[in-house]
Order: sequence, then structure tokens, then C-alpha cells
Amino acid sequence: MSPDYSRPPKDWPGLESVDLVELTPGIFYGWLDETNPIFWHRCAALADVPEERTVHGPWRAAGTGAHTLVTREPLHLEPSLLWKCCGTHGFVRDGKWIPA
Repeated sequence: MSPDYSRPPKDWPGLESVDLVELTPGIFYGWLDETNPIFWHRCAALADVPEERTVHGPWRAAGTGAHTLVTREPLHLEPSLLWKCCGTHGFVRDGKWIPA
């Protein structure tokens, strides 16, 4: 059975153990290893695209391999994150999402 991609990634099978944190409505992150969190964003540009034409419905992942982890707690990454699918762009500083 495939995941219900209308629900946040924290509810998907296989991601229950990742302990995803919601930074702001529609943006989650979780730790897959000790140094690189992965971010998930609910993309408004994909809201009307049928799920069978997308990989994860309206959700898009963003890796952080090219980012610097300034602090893990509270989370602080540099530089900013950008989702090219819709232009959502912002910083993660002091454990908060700050729109650019």
C-alpha cells in the first residue's frame, strides 16, 4: 500500500522513526544521519497535479549536503534553503524557519 501523500511525511510508512519536526506549517525536517537533516516542503505549485504524476504528491524533499550545520540544537543551517519547484526560500536559524 502506498503512503497517503496528502498527509505530512511524518505519517508515511518508513519515516515514523525519523521523528520529523515541523518548522512552520508545511515544512518539516528530520535527521537521517548525524550531520545532514532532510527537509520536506508541501509545494503549492504541485497541489493540483495528480499524485500519479509526482513522486511524493505535493511534497518535495531538500537535502542539505552542501550546507553548513552551524548548530544542531537549536537547528541553524547556512546558506538558505530554496525549493525551485515553487520558489519557497528561507533560512533555518535558532530552530525556526525565516522566509527570505
